[in-house]
Amino acid sequence: METRDFILGTWQQQEWKWMVVVALFFTGIGSGLFLLALTAGFVLGMVVGLIFVLAGSLFLFLDLTRPQAAWRLIAKPQKSWISRGVVGISCFAILSFVYILSLISKQNGWSSLGAPWVSGPSWMMALGFLAGIAALFVATYPGSLLGNMRAISLWNSTYIPALFLSSAMLGGFGVLYLLPLDWQGLPWLPFIKNIGLALVVFELILLLAALTWLTLPGATRDSVSRLSQGSLRFQFFIGLMCLGLILLLAILGLVSIGVGIVLLYLIEVFLLRYLIIRAATHVSLH
Repeated sequence: METRDFILGTWQQQEWKWMVVVALFFTGIGSGLFLLALTAGFVLGMVVGLIFVLAGSLFLFLDLTRPQAAWRLIAKPQKSWISRGVVGISCFAILSFVYILSLISKQNGWSSLGAPWVSGPSWMMALGFLAGIAALFVATYPGSLLGNMRAISLWNSTYIPALFLSSAMLGGFGVLYLLPLDWQGLPWLPFIKNIGLALVVFELILLLAALTWLTLPGATRDSVSRLSQGSLRFQFFIGLMCLGLILLLAILGLVSIGVGIVLLYLIEVFLLRYLIIRAATHVSLH
């Protein structure tokens, strides 16, 4: 059983603001999209995923207090999750860029479908595998970073990395549906929709479990109160729970892919990150 220190006081965190939320939104969608496109062998999807991750990284860079000292962030990857994040995102950018170049240099590279990372030259298969591992790291990294902050009980949970990963994959589905693919002509469309449906159920269970965990004795209830009764209740109940999860769950298997479902996916991705950042409170530990 997990033990907790005695809590003396709480106060809302002010360090992470809107620019971080936007950065996590773009990097989450981009990494999830890249993983899905890599699995399907959809080169354009990989390109768009990489662009989204780079856009999110730019927002993280702009949020730095001293951008000119950004190079120091990679100094201690063995101790700092921020350093690990910089290294991991940089590795993803390099590996995915080289892998995409190797794909489009082939005949019909832009229009190929069928998971090229499972066939072809061994070096290309290895490169695709490494790019996928790096994308998986980018998708889970924010949750791992937040999960190691003991002073914020909303973040200090094993649920957070899993929430960020499932949300990133859902965001990837949302953007994937907007790209030029003949969805009705794809034989694996029902399989893709079922994966999206399972991810919505999985995230809903994770979210409810995480909120239940926060109400246990010894955990600060400030974050839960802000979500259920305070200033964030509308965004949480109407935005995330009703629109981003329950409504998406209800209609996903009943209608064709459309802009409405895509919007629900993106609402879920943004609000999950927004609420996790905004509802967080520090606790005094002794």
